[in-house]
Amino acid sequence: MDGAGTLFDPGWLLVEENTIVGLGPMETLPSDPAARDRMADRRVDARGGILMPGFVNVHTHISMAPFRGLGEDRPDRLRRFLFPLEKRFVDKSLVYDGARFGLIEMAKSGTTCFADMYYFEAEVARAADEAGLRAILGETIVDFSAPDAAEPYGGLEYARRFVSDWMGHPRVSPSFAPHAPYTVDAEHLKIAAAEAEKRGLILQMHVAEAADESARFTASHGSTVKYLDSIGVLSPRLLAAHVVYADDADIALLAARDVAVAHCPQSNAKAGRPIAPAKRMADAGVRVGLATDGPLSGNGMDMQTIVSWYPKLQKVRELKRDTVTAKEAAYAATIGGARALGLGELTGSIEVGKRADLALFDTDSFGVQPIHDVYSTIVYSLKASDARSVLVDGAFVVDERTMVGIDESEAMARLMETAARVGAAAADL
Repeated sequence: MDGAGTLFDPGWLLVEENTIVGLGPMETLPSDPAARDRMADRRVDARGGILMPGFVNVHTHISMAPFRGLGEDRPDRLRRFLFPLEKRFVDKSLVYDGARFGLIEMAKSGTTCFADMYYFEAEVARAADEAGLRAILGETIVDFSAPDAAEPYGGLEYARRFVSDWMGHPRVSPSFAPHAPYTVDAEHLKIAAAEAEKRGLILQMHVAEAADESARFTASHGSTVKYLDSIGVLSPRLLAAHVVYADDADIALLAARDVAVAHCPQSNAKAGRPIAPAKRMADAGVRVGLATDGPLSGNGMDMQTIVSWYPKLQKVRELKRDTVTAKEAAYAATIGGARALGLGELTGSIEVGKRADLALFDTDSFGVQPIHDVYSTIVYSLKASDARSVLVDGAFVVDERTMVGIDESEAMARLMETAARVGAAAADL
């Protein structure tokens, strides 16, 4: 996914410590086995596979894994099911266990980098550090009491501590995450934006996601996007999740302010929301990345599903077969996502000097073959189960389909114990 769209078929790649230091077509690799052994301590035979940049998932709430599948197809699901269950069950232990579970699901399907916002985000950071993934993590700020903050807007002080504790980590970057314009007033949105600007951090927020939100800010300011611009929140630091309610003027404004957008096609479709004008935003110059959303909203945490939904739904929206090509979709799921997170110079493509954040996929299944075009295969054929090995910062986080930094059996058992308690309580709601 470099600027030239380079493909080596077949090819080789050399990693030293955490960095890609060499790559090229196979004929440029020394043919003498002894010479190859001198080049590297470990060789991986990937014949027949696809080695690509790891997927970048730009909007998640991975610790919500215990709630996955609750209250599906029920009206007012958030207020009837989720909010009461969060109030009762969400604590440091649930967030940590849910994060470990979600990290395994993401890593074993080829994701190397993700952005997350939830409560007790320091626990997500701890789990991400153990798993070895790259992450941008934001503490949720809301105008009501939350699991980790008894007072309204208490998440702001938690976020300040979290940022202080995790600034400078080589893979885990803290951020500020006001929940949404309808749950955070203008004063606190400005404070959060100023805090992010002062520290050079990302500001994560749900934007133009819900119909009632859109109606409220359209009546007062013309749109949610215009409202945020009027209070000075639109900036290159903002990562706006969803943005399903945006007209051409909003798109132009997002592009002018260099705002990044996290497009969540699966979770938005599942919620019965409009199809976001993601391709129009990308064409206008908005930095668009793709995202699963949380396991309650989108259910699956694998990016193979999302990279396929993106072009399909945009084709439906625009009634045009070539609205989003497979290559453009693969771009959005890798380097596009990295650029949306401000990490485009570090990761997202296979280039000398970039970090070795890589995913190796097997292609020998009946669902993948034959391969006539590698981009179409990545976007429309690969499944999560095809991921074989995953590296982040040059280290294996998944090695031959086994998670390295987290015990999979233990993570499953702990999550299922919590899910059983949550499910029993949900039956009474």
